Amino acid sequence: MVEALVACGFPLTASRWTVFRGLLICTIPGAAIGIAAGYAVFGLSYRTIGNIFAQYWEWQPSATSLLSIFFVAAILLCSLCLTWLVLFFRMSFKHDITTRNALWYIIPSSAVLMFSCVAIERYHAAVWPFGGSVGSVMGACALGPLLLSLPWLFRTPAQCSAIERTRSLSAPVCALALLLLGASSLFSGQMMIATGNSDNGLFIADYLTQDDLNYLAGKYPETLDKAIVLTAPDESRYLVRAATSHAYDCVIQHGSDDADCYSDSDNETTVMLVDSNSSLAGKTNDVHIAEGGNAGIILIDPATQKITQAAQVSTEGTDSLLNDYTMPGVVLGIDSPQAKTLGLTPSNRHTLIMTDFPSIASGVRDSIRSDIINRCGYAFITEHDTTSYRSYMARAIAIPALATIISGLTFAALAISTRQTQSTLRWTLQEFGASRFQLMRLFRPLGITMSLGSTIAVFLGWLGSHPWIIAPANEFGTTGWWWLIPLPVIFIETALFCWWFSLPERRNQ
Repeated sequence: MVEALVACGFPLTASRWTVFRGLLICTIPGAAIGIAAGYAVFGLSYRTIGNIFAQYWEWQPSATSLLSIFFVAAILLCSLCLTWLVLFFRMSFKHDITTRNALWYIIPSSAVLMFSCVAIERYHAAVWPFGGSVGSVMGACALGPLLLSLPWLFRTPAQCSAIERTRSLSAPVCALALLLLGASSLFSGQMMIATGNSDNGLFIADYLTQDDLNYLAGKYPETLDKAIVLTAPDESRYLVRAATSHAYDCVIQHGSDDADCYSDSDNETTVMLVDSNSSLAGKTNDVHIAEGGNAGIILIDPATQKITQAAQVSTEGTDSLLNDYTMPGVVLGIDSPQAKTLGLTPSNRHTLIMTDFPSIASGVRDSIRSDIINRCGYAFITEHDTTSYRSYMARAIAIPALATIISGLTFAALAISTRQTQSTLRWTLQEFGASRFQLMRLFRPLGITMSLGSTIAVFLGWLGSHPWIIAPANEFGTTGWWWLIPLPVIFIETALFCWWFSLPERRNQ
């Protein structure tokens, strides 16, 4: 098409832009119309489509559903960038052997990078469980050859000569270094998620009886005075659960027999009772509080699994302690009007919560654990500061730190080798009056690969381990920030080598 327009008398640059604008007009509006049409079809016909599959569908657009649009935009952007390279550099490929050789790196690397984006998107769409790991590692590996071969990084003949001599060594070395950084970021995020949640000092012993509490209070009076004791309501007649505002509204609109109103896992949050003088009395978490400060409580028949009663109860606000995944969603005072209205009576199942367990002397902590395990073998203990937690945390820090050292040394060796290879060229440029900035430009392709490539590689690793997009719930923990350890070191290293490459070349006499 470009050759045809040039043959008709159009300037070369204008011909290229005409073709490129046509591609933009076709792809971007087409993708936008297709996405909008998909949203419109599902928004208007979701119940009809659900009935075809004998399922009950609801239309709940959310911010997380926009991730697929982000990945479509990323793939389109990569495709347009590749098209722009072919259009605007194709004419020079016929005459510039250096630029033409770069295509052998650009095209396969771009294809691998696009595949990695699709793999990560499939992971976040809960279609390919290993897509996050595969996509992040392959994408990080493809960044090295791709960034080293971008044509605009070596537009001058001197840069072309310098890059052509070192690319066969630099491309695989950078690929391995960035692969290591991406894998370390992925591993660090997975280890942090394996910890469950951050260490907030909680020690929770569930399924204790009143006799167990009396024994512990008699043996550790000072410790138990500061502890919180929650009591499960008697659920012999019905199960007591806290419902989100959406689920509660569904019960009111569709009836208490509609199982779809309470089948979501968010509604399976327990309700506990506490002494009315406790600071947790009448409190709820951030998920189960409505706009008016009320919380929806549903009572479920354990035999039929049908909702027998639903009520809105007033609360005293939220408490951050209840946002932890091991805590109940709503806590009511034992003698509170809300509990009496619902007919909640305490059972003999108690939960002991110590919020400052790490501050207790280690001997006392070990003794409390031992007594609960030996006396209350039926109890379930949840402790955030456990051996496994510290092990996961240590690995989440150690792996990125080790990857930083190895990648930093690899980049350093590659930079030193690159300057040694360029010594004759640098001396020649210096003799012709090249400035320090011009000498530093010989390092620009490798420097951009080190800094920008490392940034994208660790981001891909983080994205491959991040679970929020497919399941935005706090029980999955967080990826933390240890995966960012390599970036400050790599940035500082890149700046130091930029300064070193700008120094004049010294030839031994």
